Amino acid sequence: MTMKIAIILFRNAQPIEEQHRWWLEDHVPLAKKMPGLISYTINLVGTDESGGDPVIAGTDYLEFADEEAAMIAYNSPEWKAARQHTAESGAKTIRSWVRKTNQIPLD
Repeated sequence: MTMKIAIILFRNAQPIEEQHRWWLEDHVPLAKKMPGLISYTINLVGTDESGGDPVIAGTDYLEFADEEAAMIAYNSPEWKAARQHTAESGAKTIRSWVRKTNQIPLD
């Protein structure tokens, strides 16, 4: 069973468009170097529900073959470099290890 690590990326001081550009153009090349990474999905936010500035820049999912592969990546120099890059941008993150996904049917 695959293992996903879900990450919420909070806003930094940059305008949202610039933070999104940083994420896609500057950060993605670092993240793609993680050992064992088989899928990387980024969800960029727009405005919040009232049309205002959002609290987060978005979420992402890093997918690995299994928990062991995810742990190897998490403890790797590549992950450390990506975390440092994020910290230097002024953004904060929350990570969650997704052990099970339930697809809910819409009747």
